[in-house]
Amino acid sequence: MTFKGREVDRFLQGKAYKASIQGISKKGDYDTDEREYSSLNWALLSPPATDTEHEQAIRPLAETYAIIARKRGGLPEDEAVKAMLGIREDLYMNWPGHFLYCYMGPPRFRPLPVMLGVWHMLQERDDQLKLLAGYNTTDLVEPPILEDFYTGHLGTGIKVWCVQKAPKRFSKAVAGLLGYAFRNEELETDLHLKAMCPDLGWLQGAMPHIDEFVRAISIIPKQQKASQ
Repeated sequence: MTFKGREVDRFLQGKAYKASIQGISKKGDYDTDEREYSSLNWALLSPPATDTEHEQAIRPLAETYAIIARKRGGLPEDEAVKAMLGIREDLYMNWPGHFLYCYMGPPRFRPLPVMLGVWHMLQERDDQLKLLAGYNTTDLVEPPILEDFYTGHLGTGIKVWCVQKAPKRFSKAVAGLLGYAFRNEELETDLHLKAMCPDLGWLQGAMPHIDEFVRAISIIPKQQKASQ
């Protein structure tokens, strides 16, 4: 059945996206400094569209990212676009977060989803950051690795690596999960990034570049982002 109406209304029928919208920070937003990471490696797959103009731009933007990645050794454009649009549909509907990126850089130059969330601060810091970064992930096949992760913009947060039994949508038995989480007390905002991939070597190879991206992120006042 074809859904008629705004794209965002369809996504709001899913529990994860509805919860994400309800939990978004009221005071904080995020920004990235492109001088501090390679922007060619990153494709922002825009959130569910609230109007026709933005909805019509989703595929052309994905095609642009796919062309760049293919010239660097990635998939043919049509395969990359299909993968990105499928990832966008699946993860905005089913994975908590507000801004979905695909890491398109080395070693594979293929779409590797990374979800970013900007949340209203709720629980005690350590418990909430562990939850957001994936430390409490179930069905683990080995103990999770938790470490402090410092950036000049975000201060000290946490970084989590764990291996879990893969969700049914993956063809492999296990999947790696890489997560980060930070808190800004002044803006009552928690920020998280999380990536999951059934190819552990691919995710580990991408990790230094994901670290670099995280270090380029700042939590800023919401009104500042609106004025940009």
